[in-house]
Amino acid sequence: MMITKKTILITGGTSGIGLALVKKLCAHNTILVLARSAKKLEELFFAEQNIACYPCDLTSPAHITECVKNITHDYPEISVLINNAGIQFTPRFTEKEFRLESINEEIQVNLQAPLLLSALLIKHWQSQNRECSIVNISSALAIFPKTSAAVYCATKSALHNFSVSLGYQLEDTSIRVHEAILPLVNTPMTNGRSGKKISADTAAQEIIIGMCKRKKFIYVGKTKWIPLLARISPAFIAKVLKKY
Repeated sequence: MMITKKTILITGGTSGIGLALVKKLCAHNTILVLARSAKKLEELFFAEQNIACYPCDLTSPAHITECVKNITHDYPEISVLINNAGIQFTPRFTEKEFRLESINEEIQVNLQAPLLLSALLIKHWQSQNRECSIVNISSALAIFPKTSAAVYCATKSALHNFSVSLGYQLEDTSIRVHEAILPLVNTPMTNGRSGKKISADTAAQEIIIGMCKRKKFIYVGKTKWIPLLARISPAFIAKVLKKY
């Protein structure tokens, strides 16, 4: 299954799942990559004809708004938003390494940025009668949180509920909302963590297949078991994840 002839905005497209999505989609689509590092964007994508790069600080609402203004001016045909960027801090609130500033950083990147990008692009799309999509990259931790990374789990849970609620708001429009629910993926964010990981390439491929099939919830890898486990044995899953 393929996605073709679309103009797609991907946040966090310079590493991990975002980079894998860019590589898989750029041959047959125009890809707009949003990331903090202008230097890294240039190094990765300078020679690619189908890729345009927009440096953006996802912790800044003003910067996000300005970026979307520029993007919709340069590419008014944009029709897909993939909210992929995410950060995770693992120190517990009780540990010396924990920083108060990290709470706001995670909320801004993991939650505020996807909400703001979605709102701005929906505003752009409302005047157009064509099929558009928002894809929110979430996690199994949105449903079954772990002990460490409490703020990350909270932001993913909020993103999950946002995806569901926004889907309700847009169900009578031409804008679709997808949520990709991921297991542990081998990315820079998960370096040094134990547990069986799937590759970013595999995760990206399953996300694309789910988009093609128009699935509201795209369960990637082992997360396909979540709906069943949530009904049969939620206490067991909670007990397992409490160790991490």
